[in-house]
Amino acid sequence: MKPIPFCNAKYLPNSTLKEKFERNINWMLSLTPDQLLYNYRKNAGLDTKGAIPLTVWESPDFFFRGHFTGHYLSGASKSYVELTNSAPDNSKAIELKNRVDIIVEGLKECQEKFDTFEKFSGYLAAEPSKRFDNVENLRFNGNHYVPYYAIQKLMDGLMDAYEYLGNTIALQLVENLTGYVEKRMERLTPEQINAMIDTRWYQGIGHYIFHQEFGAMHRTLLRLYKMTKKQDIFNFAKKFDREWFRNMLIDNDDKLGYYSCHSNTELVCAEGMLEHYHVTGDEKYKQGVVNFMNWMHSGHELPTKGISGRSAYPAPADYGSELFDYPEMFFKHLSKLNGESCCSHDLNYLSSQLFADTKNVTLMDDYEIRFINAIMAQQNNDSAIAEYLYNLSVSPNSVKHFERGGFWCCVGSGTERHATLVDGIYYKDDKNIYVAQYFDSILDLKDDGITITQDSHYPENHFAHITVESQKNKAFTVYVRVPKWSANTEILVEGQPVYVTPVNGFVALTHEWGKKNEIRINFNFELRYQVLADRFNRIAIYYGPILLAAQTKDLSASNKSAKDYLKDLEKIEGKNQFRLKETDIIFKSLPEIPGEIPYNVFVKVSEEPIVKAIDTQNDGAELDHQWTLAVEPEKKNYLKITYDVVDDDSYSFQIENDDKVLFTQTITKEEWPEDSYYIYPLPLDVTQNRTKINIKIKPLDYEGLNFDSANVNKIEVLVAQ
Repeated sequence: MKPIPFCNAKYLPNSTLKEKFERNINWMLSLTPDQLLYNYRKNAGLDTKGAIPLTVWESPDFFFRGHFTGHYLSGASKSYVELTNSAPDNSKAIELKNRVDIIVEGLKECQEKFDTFEKFSGYLAAEPSKRFDNVENLRFNGNHYVPYYAIQKLMDGLMDAYEYLGNTIALQLVENLTGYVEKRMERLTPEQINAMIDTRWYQGIGHYIFHQEFGAMHRTLLRLYKMTKKQDIFNFAKKFDREWFRNMLIDNDDKLGYYSCHSNTELVCAEGMLEHYHVTGDEKYKQGVVNFMNWMHSGHELPTKGISGRSAYPAPADYGSELFDYPEMFFKHLSKLNGESCCSHDLNYLSSQLFADTKNVTLMDDYEIRFINAIMAQQNNDSAIAEYLYNLSVSPNSVKHFERGGFWCCVGSGTERHATLVDGIYYKDDKNIYVAQYFDSILDLKDDGITITQDSHYPENHFAHITVESQKNKAFTVYVRVPKWSANTEILVEGQPVYVTPVNGFVALTHEWGKKNEIRINFNFELRYQVLADRFNRIAIYYGPILLAAQTKDLSASNKSAKDYLKDLEKIEGKNQFRLKETDIIFKSLPEIPGEIPYNVFVKVSEEPIVKAIDTQNDGAELDHQWTLAVEPEKKNYLKITYDVVDDDSYSFQIENDDKVLFTQTITKEEWPEDSYYIYPLPLDVTQNRTKINIKIKPLDYEGLNFDSANVNKIEVLVAQ
């Protein structure tokens, strides 16, 4: 099975996706090629043509720059395809292609100028080559010099210009730049390369580790290999295939939180592993990515199905927005900004690619919720600027910060991915078609003489309306997904009910399709809630696939149960919104909430009866922070540790079981946990086949700093009921 690419799909006129697509095009057209070339020309010593430079991450004095030009090339090239699918002479498509050609020609001029003074030919970047020297010499001064990240975005943008616009100069620029990087890395030993591309903030050895981001270099070079069939490029790509990361995924050993890994850095490395599988057929690589996505689903995804937030460590490993914590450790994770938009885009890309390889419907269920609640909320409907980070905080009064504008990473990925919002909907297996998502779109399979149209404005409406048209009467199967959240889904073909049990989440509709055959799928939208994995008195509320947030400055805690709280939500007629009974507080979807308007995703209710305590001890201080605690081997177990209030110092320590680190914890007075406790969901392999575990708390050896362990008031084992 293969994903049917966006090239074969069109935007449905007057749809939400079409509006966002057009808004994104207008955003791109508001910029000029000279602005996008400014930093490249300045770095090459060329005339900047009087252009006004871009801002924030693309300002001429920022410590890395140039990534957005790559995203722009990708977004413009892909938008050209979409526009010309509907109208070959579309004026905006012609303008976008003209701009791409101008930018590519300008970059060619820059590369030729660099060749006159750089040590190796082929250099093409918006920042000086000494940034690569710094990376090779493991120099890091707190600023994120990430030259490989920036050039990887440029390489993908240039390859998109080649693939979708036929610009052969663009491909040559990429090959030249690849040759430059190859020559640089030829001088390095394998040990130097491994140190350079090691992205772990912490490795348990007591001191700070050099850290960088390399973007999707592995995947991008494999893509170039597929385009050129040059073996040396494949061999070069393998240098970005990090053994420690590959083995962690293949061995199914989630240490992302232990290493304080950067979410999107590792996510795109998983993309590289999957691409390696596609190129070589090595099943171990695919299984590693399957494991990685299982980790995301079960332990790292926020209610939007996005990822990223706090680290388990103190600064500098923690900067509060883009990192992994331990699986299911969300309460601290959600104390600041989180949910980096780049991660949501890349997770959906990876979900789509992996679904084609595995047919695992969970990937598509998560894709749907992520698309509706994270991706559809990213774009500011007034300016088209893309939000960088969301705020799904357990603290009250979250806001979207669209004014942070500028040219952040997520502005770049948002500009690129809003060109392809119709991607990931359809898949093809031999002659059969999978409809995996229900967003308004038109699938046009010209070679097969088949058109599929979706026009129900889902999820605003609670049904899917699918029209299948075949130029000739033809028998094949259309597979339609039954979402996990829809308990009672009704499917009709030509008005007649279909009584088929879903297999792997899909219903197979085998039919002789002809002119305008209609499928209607009626979904069962109901209110439901999800309890925070490590705080049993916090819930997120959904209506079908829609995550609801209370649009209010202050949302009072409730002494009601979660089920009773949902009974107090009254449906607003004609909308997917609810009013909290006897108040003016409205619960609505994140895309409907404007920037700077306070909202609350998590509702505090009475504690859910999810667990019971089976062992409680409060003598840890006398026992040198060591305990032997009862567990139940066949059930989910949790540690609940209540701490004595700390002073103004910062406490960082590790919670171990038989010398294996289970969790790392940092506590400060400024971020003292509510009710003085944290809950730590224990991995199943820790308690399997055991009735007791040996817990010890030890001060963290980190950065040469003298951390202490916080005093434990009480430690408990809780077991799922």
